[in-house]
Amino acid sequence: MRPKTTTVSFRLDESALKVLQEDSRKQNVSVNTMFNQLLLTYANYDRPMKRFHMLKLPASSFMHLLQAATDEAIVEAGNSAGKDVPKTYIRAKWGELTVDTALDYLRTTADYTNLFEFSEVVRGGKVNVTLSHDFGPKGSLFLQRYVQAIFEPLGRPPRFLQDENAVSFEIQ
Repeated sequence: MRPKTTTVSFRLDESALKVLQEDSRKQNVSVNTMFNQLLLTYANYDRPMKRFHMLKLPASSFMHLLQAATDEAIVEAGNSAGKDVPKTYIRAKWGELTVDTALDYLRTTADYTNLFEFSEVVRGGKVNVTLSHDFGPKGSLFLQRYVQAIFEPLGRPPRFLQDENAVSFEIQ
């Protein structure tokens, strides 16, 4: 089912419109679609994350931070990050922390950031999730602890597999 749409008009800075037109041509979508995607990113991610003083950081800078840190520091950072913002965001957006809302949070994070790509397979009452990334083994270490910390309060710890550029986990 398609979301309901409304017709509205806006005044845009001419330079902003030119950028929208250029990017919409490159992505082979309409200016309307491009503008709607930008507004959805703001509404669904950037706006709620403002309360957490979100930073927008180049992937290469994040990679340099990971490379400079010890494995122990990365484990602690992933654990702290997973216990902090995700739970507050989940409760503010969906009302409660459940397996489904934790998975929704990870989907939202994948949709609106470049931290990882989210894919899932549901089979036999189990959900298998893979978070693919480009941050190497230390990125996998960080993401595993991050996800583990999100699911810890649910008393249903996921089973993890990780490789250099992906973290996979299974949860019932």
